[in-house]
Amino acid sequence: MLSIPYAIKNQDASIEEIEPTSPRDRGAILANQNIHHRDETYRGFSDFSFLLSHRRLGIWRDSDHLVALLGSSIPIGKTEENPFALGDAGLEHLHIQFGTGTFNPLAELHYGTPLLGDFSLDASVRGQFPFYENNQTYRGPVELTLNAEVKYHLLDWLAFHAAYLGFYQSYAHWDGEQDINSGLVLNAGLFGAKLNAGYGVPVRFSIMLPFHRRTLSDAGDAFELGPTVSITMSRSF
Repeated sequence: MLSIPYAIKNQDASIEEIEPTSPRDRGAILANQNIHHRDETYRGFSDFSFLLSHRRLGIWRDSDHLVALLGSSIPIGKTEENPFALGDAGLEHLHIQFGTGTFNPLAELHYGTPLLGDFSLDASVRGQFPFYENNQTYRGPVELTLNAEVKYHLLDWLAFHAAYLGFYQSYAHWDGEQDINSGLVLNAGLFGAKLNAGYGVPVRFSIMLPFHRRTLSDAGDAFELGPTVSITMSRSF
């Protein structure tokens, strides 16, 4: 299975004044903000991934299945220079990246089984395990994703889904030092629909709504992860 993700990432930066500031001071504050964080939208391909799968039927009942996948990410996404070193030098930088710049082992496990009537249950766990630095001294975080999803098959070509999504991200590292803006535990709800667009290409629409978020460090910049919309098309060979 080859995955080719394209991402649109919107960053909103704001300043809250603790006490009134002069126009000159506020101009200096905004200039400093623009070095570190800007109101911008970034677009580009994220790292591709390639996985080989093995499927088994009838694990605990005749109609269930288990799929195991192993593979690697492919470093296609744009990476950045060390933002902490650039920030210390007073130079404009970016913390948002579209890739890790390294080949990272990937592992996935999916289980599915019918429930009552037109309902079915799918559960999965996915892990990404970076183990070396890229040429800009960045080593990405370990990421684990857990998904438990109930599907309702309304028609042969249309199904709706509601899911719980759990996500854990360890610290990333720059030149061996922890990236204090990484490290996240997230719980979210996922809702959407999947339709068959023909030619064996299903299209899946989802919106992720976080309801609990915790960072591993209190020292990093404050941030909030808002709703995330995804559109996925897939084809099996």
